[in-house]
Amino acid sequence: MLEFPAQANEFSLDQFLKYRNDNVATDPIYQGRVAISLEEQKSAVNSEKLKCYQKIVYGPSTHEGNYCNTTWDGIACWDSTHAGDVAQQQCPSYIHGFYTTGLATRRCMSDGQWYVNPEFNKSWTNYTGCTSSVIPNPSHFIESHLERLALMYHTGYGISLISLIVAFVLMIYFRRLHCPRNIVHLNLFASFIFRAALSFLKDNLLVQGVGLPDDVSLPSLGAIFFKEGGPHWECKLLFTTFHYVLLANYFWLFIEGLYLHTLIIVAVFSEKSRIRWYLLMGWVGPLVFVIPWMFVRLFVENTLCWNTNPTPAYFWIMRSAIVSSIIINFAFFLNIVRVLFTKLKSYSTPKSRRCRHRRLAKSTLVLIPLFGVHYMVFIGLPDDVSATLELIRLYYEMFFNSFQGFFVALLYCFLNGEVQSEIRKKWIRYKLKTNSRKFQKIYWQTSSFKFGKNPSQSHLVNSITSERRDFRNPQLQTSSEASSEDERKRIQMSDDPMHSNGYRLSPTPKTIENTRPIIYLKPTDEFG
Repeated sequence: MLEFPAQANEFSLDQFLKYRNDNVATDPIYQGRVAISLEEQKSAVNSEKLKCYQKIVYGPSTHEGNYCNTTWDGIACWDSTHAGDVAQQQCPSYIHGFYTTGLATRRCMSDGQWYVNPEFNKSWTNYTGCTSSVIPNPSHFIESHLERLALMYHTGYGISLISLIVAFVLMIYFRRLHCPRNIVHLNLFASFIFRAALSFLKDNLLVQGVGLPDDVSLPSLGAIFFKEGGPHWECKLLFTTFHYVLLANYFWLFIEGLYLHTLIIVAVFSEKSRIRWYLLMGWVGPLVFVIPWMFVRLFVENTLCWNTNPTPAYFWIMRSAIVSSIIINFAFFLNIVRVLFTKLKSYSTPKSRRCRHRRLAKSTLVLIPLFGVHYMVFIGLPDDVSATLELIRLYYEMFFNSFQGFFVALLYCFLNGEVQSEIRKKWIRYKLKTNSRKFQKIYWQTSSFKFGKNPSQSHLVNSITSERRDFRNPQLQTSSEASSEDERKRIQMSDDPMHSNGYRLSPTPKTIENTRPIIYLKPTDEFG
């Protein structure tokens, strides 16, 4: 039975957990904490167990009267102790994650029996002093910021989740947006949605970051017990799924960079043929790394809920793919910026050269969240840094990891001109369908003045009026069909509000050339 100290705050910051637990030095004892492989730990435990049994069998007791016998508790050997005393010893140096500077204690009761924990109905050793940092116990400087970090973390993922769902629905709804480029965007949106949803799910289901409620117990204030018996497959499945989704998100960021780089630099294969390979790479590719890691954890290092990494080399099965995708994407980013700068430099006129740097900066800022360039800032930073630099990294990574989905949805959906155009046309069609005379009057005013200055801009009206019509008033339909071509080209707008076929534009009559009237449209075709 392993015991963990309870935390004052709910610990759900994945980056901080990863920083404290995953990046352990290869030295046997690192800053007082033991860091050895599972094989070395098993070998050391078996050796100590054999020594303890030899002491039990061959070692004579030096105590008289009532006392507790020498015993092996599964981790360490405890010598015979007088009744009513509390035995203590230094934490063993062969258990991964233990701090050798701490003390373990075991109570001998007055009846000469070792203390039995009523929660588990077996003798119990208090290893709280040894495991005070198995679940990271940050410094007071960082701990004072945990509440703000958690607030930013949850706010960012909440905003990202809502905006990504809206963007995903818009992209799916408008069929004119269904092109290879937007299909890649949709899959990137989906990966961010899954990442945010699983982050919320994991934070709400886990008990202080250790395991699900069935995997842990809280017998007393200040301690968390992880129940080692049982498969614990639910929490292991949760963390395996989370790692898959996280890896898929990085893969789709890489695919976005690869797609844009291929489109600009190479442009050899057709877009449709590439999409199938992109889909396969984005959703099946992560399994190439997750499945081997899962088998290693299952048969070699089956500890806790797979939420810690006692052997960092095993976790590099997945981390290597993430780091590689970040570095390659950064190379794509630099090459695309170089090409954009070259084209702007060669095609710009002397008058437009002053705007060249502004356009290049704008294009670069748009590409940063798409390529995940911000991951490069701290990718090479060592782990043993000062608390101030560590806190800066936490704020930076927590902010961009949680808000990146919102930035992607904003840049590639809400600020997309094609999406805005489809929404605008849908709104115009809705208002015309509901027979809003006020809207038709305002629409005719704005559109007629605009088209009067530039007749070529009348494509929006023509695109709407070219739809199949179903006039609600048969008399208006008959009169419209009876009008001649000359009358169609020349429409007299009267300021008389009682005029049945006119709309008042100004106090004086207005004549608009080459404009076809709209009379209570009921479109049956869809633009999407």
